[in-house]
Amino acid sequence: MKPQEQPIYHLVPQSYYLVQSPNQPYLPALFVQEGFIHCTAGIEMLLQVANAFFADLPEPLLALEIDPDRLTAPLKFEPPASPKSVDSDFTPEPDRLFPHIYGPLNREAIKRTITLQRSRSGQWQMS
Repeated sequence: MKPQEQPIYHLVPQSYYLVQSPNQPYLPALFVQEGFIHCTAGIEMLLQVANAFFADLPEPLLALEIDPDRLTAPLKFEPPASPKSVDSDFTPEPDRLFPHIYGPLNREAIKRTITLQRSRSGQWQMS
């Protein structure tokens, strides 16, 4: 398996992430239902996903920057799978593949946590 050159990202509401034990692997709220952790690759796609699925989030939104080479769970690039609990008209290009982590996210793979900011128009953006 060749090393992944670029980081991948996982979006999470700040309040949910902060109540997770830093001594345990991270699991999103929908992991049991969906069986994997939704991620994205590239800043442009990260912001598109943030604005499609977290547009109405009333609190800070975090992007976990993940080093794929440090993951202990399997990583697969697959067609998009929309979260079951969110209605969105997000439609990426038909051939776009998204990274999905099939297991808990080990903390050693998280390179940094980025707090996204709202623009004047209310869109999520990198700070």
